[in-house]
Amino acid sequence: MITKIKNKKINSILVICAGGITVLITLGLNHSNGLYLLPITNHLNIGRELYGLAGAFGILFSGIGAPVFGGFADKYGVGKTVFVMAILQIISWAWLGNANSSLDLFGSRILMGFGSSGVVGIALAATGRSVSTGNRSLFVGLIMASGSFGQFIMVPMINLILTTYGWVNASFVASILVIPIILMAYFLSLTPSALENNSTQKQTVKEALTEAFKNRSYNLLTLGFFVCGFHVTFVATHLPAFLEDKSIPNEVAGWALALIGLFNIVGTITYGYLGSRLSKKNLLSILYTLRSVLFLLFILSPKTNLSVLIFASVLGILWLSTVPLTNGIIADIFGQSYTSMLFGITLLSHHIGSFLGSWLGGRFFDYYGSYDPVWWICVALGFAAAIVHYPIVIKPVVRLKKEILSPN
Repeated sequence: MITKIKNKKINSILVICAGGITVLITLGLNHSNGLYLLPITNHLNIGRELYGLAGAFGILFSGIGAPVFGGFADKYGVGKTVFVMAILQIISWAWLGNANSSLDLFGSRILMGFGSSGVVGIALAATGRSVSTGNRSLFVGLIMASGSFGQFIMVPMINLILTTYGWVNASFVASILVIPIILMAYFLSLTPSALENNSTQKQTVKEALTEAFKNRSYNLLTLGFFVCGFHVTFVATHLPAFLEDKSIPNEVAGWALALIGLFNIVGTITYGYLGSRLSKKNLLSILYTLRSVLFLLFILSPKTNLSVLIFASVLGILWLSTVPLTNGIIADIFGQSYTSMLFGITLLSHHIGSFLGSWLGGRFFDYYGSYDPVWWICVALGFAAAIVHYPIVIKPVVRLKKEILSPN
């Protein structure tokens, strides 16, 4: 505690850097899962639907674990929570490298999802508690940009190892790359607690959940985040196989995913900056509309190396830019005390969408022999999400107003 008080600025820098590195490694490796689709389905002699379903269950358990680990972090500390999740991720990647049955595939993917479930929400909440309110949206954007940079460097790296040495070795390398998160857990333990941010906070977990679920804007935000999950997981899981079906070289698929990560750095920082100055809910409506227009253009355009890379670059700008805006709206409405848990619940909706994006991608392909129906679903969902976000009202709940007026 003495170290925290005497070196508050240094602690904040360490927390932000550790949160960025943790998200970089976790999201970077998670976005490489689509590269394993063809080699693992060939190895296990299964269809794409089964692989997509395994990934979908992993994502679903990631959604279930997000509010659990988020609540654990809010109550017992960020460092301990991240340490446990790092261990689970290491085990899951090593298990995937030893997969010889569908049970191994499902088990490793579920554990992988559970182990990475709360990383984003916890890192964002830790950052939000460590910086001033005026700069919060920008720094949250920087944390998400680190995840995008992880995607840019991790996906080509894993793709190179996978194509050169096989998917088994690539899985073991991934497990090794998770190890630095254990060290980051220590630096994240320097995060100010919820009580340090709000000395008048006496709200219980049950009261926080009741307050959130009664808030119409929070429910709309949670519903809209479902669409984001569907979009990003369908693309991340099935884009490499979709491009191979179109006779696009394998390395183009790897670079397409990498470019999504690279340009998402621009997107998350830009939207994080704009979120500090403009209406976050309006920015979200615009973002989802632009996604739908992009998907529509991609469906209608010829598939060439250049068109794929242009699509990936533009999609990258719109990729996870939703996260700093969504997290920021939650903090603006409810304050910082239970941000990890409340964002975790919103993330559960995101992961339910991800479940369907991963599973239906494989299901529709195995049934129709084409991904086209799912691309059209992506278009429709994007426009629907734009409509859902528009009625959101961003204003602090009554509890926060009372706390501001009450003496310390």
